[in-house]
Amino acid sequence: MTATMNEQYGSSFGVSVEIGGSLNNLWISGFWQTLDEYQSFVDAYTADPKFQVAMGTVDSVMADGEDQIGMVLRAPGERKEFASMNTGRVKSTHLAQGIEFAVNAAELCSSITGNELGLVVPVTGDRFEINFVAYADSLQGLRDNDEQLGANEEYQTMFAASQEMFENQYSTRFLRFVS
Repeated sequence: MTATMNEQYGSSFGVSVEIGGSLNNLWISGFWQTLDEYQSFVDAYTADPKFQVAMGTVDSVMADGEDQIGMVLRAPGERKEFASMNTGRVKSTHLAQGIEFAVNAAELCSSITGNELGLVVPVTGDRFEINFVAYADSLQGLRDNDEQLGANEEYQTMFAASQEMFENQYSTRFLRFVS
């Protein structure tokens, strides 16, 4: 269905499955340059009777779904077969300062690992939950990024300084793109 939507509406959906987490999680992600473009896409597919039938079929096999709009503040580079999504939570009293810190942290991490680390902040949903996104050719490539960061003194100092702006919540998901 996502391939047809990509072809018919010019979207860029990717489908991925979570590795090392819930076997029932399926991630569908797409990118648009503006919210107006996204709105045009939504208007087009919701007006198409063929996709309304398809969405009804999806509802019969999907237990739960969620739609969240995020804004890419720093692009993660070219999509590869595997992705890591590291989620942190900015303290409500430090939102602007925390996001600025996160942009700088993504730049530092990119310089340490040699792989672009992206930053996505929510437009809808939980406004304080931010996501760092990285791509790699393998699971080991994702793990290598983590190990390089953990061994780097500058990263450790930066991570310790983040405690003032971030809650003590941080999770990592590994995903594999299947289409």
